[in-house]
Amino acid sequence: MPPPPEDIQLTPWDLRLLTLGYMQKGILLPKPPVSNGERLVDTLASSLSQALGWYYHFAGRLAVGAHGDGNITIPLRCTGEGAKLVHAAAPAVAVTIAGSLYTPSSVLSEFFPFNGVLNVDASMDPPLPVLSAQVTELADGVFVAMSMNHSVGNGTIFWELFNA
Repeated sequence: MPPPPEDIQLTPWDLRLLTLGYMQKGILLPKPPVSNGERLVDTLASSLSQALGWYYHFAGRLAVGAHGDGNITIPLRCTGEGAKLVHAAAPAVAVTIAGSLYTPSSVLSEFFPFNGVLNVDASMDPPLPVLSAQVTELADGVFVAMSMNHSVGNGTIFWELFNA
């Protein structure tokens, strides 16, 4: 029988962030050369899996604990259920279009997996992952995006994980 999941209690400062949206950042890259038929998304999935070995708590879920006195707690439950990885294709979009200041935000928003999702949405039933990544293959490049629930981590840890 596996051990019970570890709960990390959110602080009052963390709980204040539940009403905000997920942190979202992305990077636009040229299309890498294909070698031995290996798909880029498979390589990135393997990298994400390895990074989550170090940042294991981002593979968990928010949980809601109701107490008999009318209070609730929302801890980060380190279940190991995993982060979400989305593979998408936008063959009609070129790097020059995606990287342009004049690109409509509606186009770029499609490159982020949890666009418009609030941090509190991760605690609903069923709970959403607190971390999600999307790899969008473009006509001549790739856009790698990551969304993280801001109530479980700050910008510094977000970029550490992104870079890992």
